[in-house]
Amino acid sequence: MQVRYFTLCEQTVLAASLLAIGFLLIDPFMLERAKTLSSSARDFFKFVTDIGRSHWMLIPTAAIVVFAIVMRRRHLGFRNGAGYGLILSTAGFAFVSIAGAGLFASLLKNILGRARPKLFDSVGHFEFHFFAFDSDFVSIPSGHATAIFAFAAVIGIFWPRGRFLLYTLAAWIALSRVLIGVHYFTDAVLGAILGISFPYLVRDRFAARRWLFEYAPGGGYRLRAPRTQKWLAWPEAMRRSQERTAGEAADPQGGGVSLSRRLRGA
Repeated sequence: MQVRYFTLCEQTVLAASLLAIGFLLIDPFMLERAKTLSSSARDFFKFVTDIGRSHWMLIPTAAIVVFAIVMRRRHLGFRNGAGYGLILSTAGFAFVSIAGAGLFASLLKNILGRARPKLFDSVGHFEFHFFAFDSDFVSIPSGHATAIFAFAAVIGIFWPRGRFLLYTLAAWIALSRVLIGVHYFTDAVLGAILGISFPYLVRDRFAARRWLFEYAPGGGYRLRAPRTQKWLAWPEAMRRSQERTAGEAADPQGGGVSLSRRLRGA
């Protein structure tokens, strides 16, 4: 049976409908539920929400980038250069993905200027002051949700088997922003969408230049380091396709292993 996919128009209508439901029903409901939390639960989620700060993700990756650049210049051997190049491209990918998503979220929230939940009783949750550049009007999207989902997406790209755990933890951290009353539910959702999308866009740009990633023969993307794929438990089929491609490149006439087997049989 042929699978029918939604057209772009249908996807737009569906997304707009879900967004409207979030604004009209879920946002005020979640805000009221957040107000009923006990003080101990609120303290717990205040602790959880700090994990979504981007500085603990960006400072180490930036330090690794600087370290790899310095060491690559000091060790000029090919093997050392390749190793430090892999470290540099990996840390650079993480830094660009998380920092880029965060910068875009910061720009977008200042442009949209949605009022924070603390102003709900006075202006409601549909108040937007475009280009306000005011801390009380930077609610959407959530910067914490953007950062933690960007981090989860980056790690998930390298470690596909861990995606469910990573996104679950990220969802709870993003939800903590709603439960402590500093963001609406739709703020966290749009932050999560932005955080997930940005690393995949960066991966596409990296793959186009064959930095760390490359296009797979059967479609999609893959890491350029087979040993790293194996260590991260990438699916066997993807690793076999890479090995097969490498073998065809080394012996385009169909020789290689099969030829050696024929010689041994003779």
